[in-house]
Amino acid sequence: MKTVQEYMNDPRIVNDPKMLDATDLIKEVHAIRLRLQDETAALTPDEMEEYRRLEREKIDTDCARLGFKLNYVDLDGQGLLQLRDMAVVGK
Repeated sequence: MKTVQEYMNDPRIVNDPKMLDATDLIKEVHAIRLRLQDETAALTPDEMEEYRRLEREKIDTDCARLGFKLNYVDLDGQGLLQLRDMAVVGK
């Protein structure tokens, strides 16, 4: 697994003309996004769920080490389409 610093030197960043004037912070964010994209590109949905669970555990461990706890919101079931009765339009 490549580090973020290795991604900072990745040709997709170094050879990108739009990155020439970008700040180091922007380049780092782009490098992190490339790393995540590369790590998860071939994962199945189940593998992706496991990957996210493990990442969440790492974050929770780091936060606990620093002395705080994140509160997560459960959005399960929200945003789903609801079936409605058909309506006749233009009658």
